[in-house]
Amino acid sequence: MYQNALGILLVIVTFFIVKYYEKQNNGIIGAISNWIPGILLSFIFPAIVTNSFGLSLEEIALHNWSKKYLYPLVIICIMSSMSLSQIKIIGLKPLILFVFGSFIISMIPVILISLVLLIDLSFFNVLINEELWKGFIPVVGSWIGGSSSMLVLQEHISLNEELFLSVLFFDTLLQNIVMIFLFQSVKKTDQINRFFKLNPIIDFKEENKKNTISTKAKLKSFAIIFSILALFNFFNFNFLTNVIGLSIMGLVLGNALKFWDHKTNLILGSVGIVLIMAILGLRLKIENFDLPLIFILFVLVWMILNMLFLVLMGWGLRVSFVWIPIALMANIGGLSTSPALASAYDKRLMPHAIVLAILSMATGTFWGLITTFCIQSIIK
Repeated sequence: MYQNALGILLVIVTFFIVKYYEKQNNGIIGAISNWIPGILLSFIFPAIVTNSFGLSLEEIALHNWSKKYLYPLVIICIMSSMSLSQIKIIGLKPLILFVFGSFIISMIPVILISLVLLIDLSFFNVLINEELWKGFIPVVGSWIGGSSSMLVLQEHISLNEELFLSVLFFDTLLQNIVMIFLFQSVKKTDQINRFFKLNPIIDFKEENKKNTISTKAKLKSFAIIFSILALFNFFNFNFLTNVIGLSIMGLVLGNALKFWDHKTNLILGSVGIVLIMAILGLRLKIENFDLPLIFILFVLVWMILNMLFLVLMGWGLRVSFVWIPIALMANIGGLSTSPALASAYDKRLMPHAIVLAILSMATGTFWGLITTFCIQSIIK
């Protein structure tokens, strides 16, 4: 109970620090915010505190509460803030870009292992005999489907716990490094679009219509949201069912009800994402991990090639640059980091980032099974 209360306090403190941090546009803090956005600070700060003071908060009940109550609230709020008239923003090409990103994540390790077999048999034998190749499978699940796919694939491939824990730590470290890079690059979208003559996303100014929402309408919106959340919680659906069901409900409500308060729901969803990121930060443990250099280099090359191919595909499709980091984060990030990245460019892209993240969650295990089958075929 003491640890749970401490975790809640740290999350609340993190939230107010982040809000103060985001308001500082000048001085040292303003310069730092150019590289570490507030949403990323909400993830890093709790980890710094817990590791500095030796706190063990990765198993507290707050994590279960976040998954059971906070995630559903954020999902329905953000999805109900999206107008179907904006679906055209995504379009076919960004969707193709995202699916291509999932495909290359699953295929790059297959291609690299094939090349290793042809070039260096001793290197190949190390990957096979020490079963290091099994560590690549949950990475596919993590990058595309998230934690749930990662755990399913770890069980499927019978990866030993020691290697799995090391993979998990290295994967977390690498994803956070990439996350910092993506947050920084997405802010350069307009300059990159002009330089490479890419299509801009849209002119949002034409859609900024002033709509006055009454207090009664806001209360009705909140009442409907919390009633739906209570209903879903009563039936105790699994996490993925909640994600898909609440996303559909949010879309229907936000577009079928004329009195719906889109703006306030978007703000509430944004607040929820900061809290979720802070709670996730409580789990991040900075400790030594035991991974062979071969494995680390393999995954680093994998990530670099993944990013390079996605950039080339985006350039070939001539889509706005903003879709490249969003598509990449939807794959290697998730329901919290993908919309957070989108909000760094424009908050109205958050619902679309969630759509891609949901698709990523739904297909992560499938892509991991394909990778497993291909690598096992090479080994045989």
